Amino acid sequence: MTLKADETNAEAQLDLGIALCRRARWRDALEPLQKAVNIDPTKAAIHYQLGEAYNQTDRLQEALEAYEEAVRLQPDHWRAMKGIGVILDRMGRPAEATAAYQRAREVQRR
Repeated sequence: MTLKADETNAEAQLDLGIALCRRARWRDALEPLQKAVNIDPTKAAIHYQLGEAYNQTDRLQEALEAYEEAVRLQPDHWRAMKGIGVILDRMGRPAEATAAYQRAREVQRR
């Protein structure tokens, strides 16, 4: 089954990327999510989803950067903060990961 979306619409590309992620087609999701970021780099949700896809494809540095951008754009994005913790754990940086998890918990409680 081939999924397509308007290539000039960030939301359509995000929706396509999410649909592919839900099918565990992480590598396929990268292209529409990257297009969505290029179309509208101001949406935290796009960066977060791109971080998820990068994480699932073991592109850890890119995942970290995407999650960090999501938090920069939306400082209360606790899921992106948690993603930062996951990536830092995977990178062997446990102290930084613990701090990221703690920030995510604090924001989630608000």
